[in-house]
Amino acid sequence: MADPEGAGISFRRLTSPAPLHQTVQEEIRNFIVANRLGPGDPIKPEAELAREFGVSRNSVREAVKALESTGVLETRRGSGVYVRDFSFAPLLDHLPYGLMHGGRALRELVALRKALESAMIGDAMAAMKPETEAAMREVLAEMSRLAEAGRPFADQDREFHRLLFRDLGNAMLLQLFDLFWMAYHRAAPAMPGREPAEVCQNHVAILDAVVAGDLRQSQEAVQRHYTGIEDRLRD
Repeated sequence: MADPEGAGISFRRLTSPAPLHQTVQEEIRNFIVANRLGPGDPIKPEAELAREFGVSRNSVREAVKALESTGVLETRRGSGVYVRDFSFAPLLDHLPYGLMHGGRALRELVALRKALESAMIGDAMAAMKPETEAAMREVLAEMSRLAEAGRPFADQDREFHRLLFRDLGNAMLLQLFDLFWMAYHRAAPAMPGREPAEVCQNHVAILDAVVAGDLRQSQEAVQRHYTGIEDRLRD
């Protein structure tokens, strides 16, 4: 016999629906995927989207702005709204803020980059072209000159790591590495550095091992470089 009072029957807890502009965001994403739109393709005007979705233009406008902030769309003045090419850049505005709230997040960021570079260094070694090695030697020479003059060489450090993996032809990987670099330097701009000569030598050791075709030495050189950064963060 059924329990008239519904004893023992549980109901799923109801939650409030998402704000309308968030629902519109999701519908715009679905529209892009369903129509196989790619970077540079236009989407329909706000008025037409509002009519198709059955919502106000203001809701569509809020959704478009939110999708611009996450790098999905871009508005071209006087032209319209277009699908944007993929980029990690929108994350950069948020990463440093989170990293500045305690050293643990910053250490984890460095550990992640160390793991990625160590894992990819063998592929970079196999793909490296002679002209890339020559460019990296020039960067190292400039780093050494700046170190001897007591001047910073952050830009050369950044370029060294970009060149190290450039010949893989993996644009997303290069963007990710560059994102890590910029986030770290924004979050820890005043951190005392290691001896410039030591930093230069670490980079020389990485390139020498790569050119020699020694995978184990290459991985150890990369790990040694980032371990030094991790030690500073712990201190």
